[in-house]
Amino acid sequence: MHTELFPFKDAYWIARGNSKFLSYTGPALKTNLDPKAVRQFLRQKKAWGAIWNYDHDYTKDGLWYRCICDIKGYDESCLSSKNVRHNLHRSLKRCTVHRIEYSFLAENGYDVYIKASSRYSNFKLEPKEQFSQQMFTYCNIEGAEAFGVFVDEKLVAYMTVFICGDSVRGDTAAFDPDYSNAYPMYALYFRVAQYYVNERGYREFDRGTRPLVHETNIDDFLLRLGYRKAYCRMGLYLALPIRIALRTIRILRKLLKCILPSRYYSVLEGLLEAQDITRSTTAA
Repeated sequence: MHTELFPFKDAYWIARGNSKFLSYTGPALKTNLDPKAVRQFLRQKKAWGAIWNYDHDYTKDGLWYRCICDIKGYDESCLSSKNVRHNLHRSLKRCTVHRIEYSFLAENGYDVYIKASSRYSNFKLEPKEQFSQQMFTYCNIEGAEAFGVFVDEKLVAYMTVFICGDSVRGDTAAFDPDYSNAYPMYALYFRVAQYYVNERGYREFDRGTRPLVHETNIDDFLLRLGYRKAYCRMGLYLALPIRIALRTIRILRKLLKCILPSRYYSVLEGLLEAQDITRSTTAA
């Protein structure tokens, strides 16, 4: 492989779904990963597939991107919309944003997680024990940090992040819709970007790549907050049985849409789209 770092450290990979699918969250990759090395790594982890990004900012337009804030001196002057600035002012007036411990999130974050996730029709909810266990696991991961948004000392939103070299990656974020009129996500994404880019001097805060499965308009929201799209290539590896199954599913996708629960069908559509994006963005 041609990367300048060893990408297969356990800390660089996060399990998604039922832990059979891994997502790379480590330092930025300049070139693609070696499929043989990925296959060997997945066998060790007893996983079925993996997804990663590489060659960041390689083009000005494309199918796949990260949504980032890399503006030095990021502040309200970066917001072009008067309405967005108004909403931000309201959010900052009502909300307090600060770092929290993962142990606190394990004990107090599940209610926010449930209320936030219930808005999505195709989202698989984790039981409280699993949510708490995952948060406690993050306590022992180097570079894992978290933020909470509070209204009158009540946790109404949170974000989990991972520091990877000179970049900070946002992992998950959720807010309680009962507090929508406080606009907690404005304060959260604004303050987190300021904290890492302005105060701690990281190159960028990376919200993450565009969603493949869950319905959300988060990236449109962040673009209004001064973030930008940084186009990259997608890397994807799936075990042979999964690839064979997807060939059949691609042929029968119209039929499956009629007979499968929407949540399962959306996952299949996400995998098919990931295959298409990978083929379209792979370097020649």
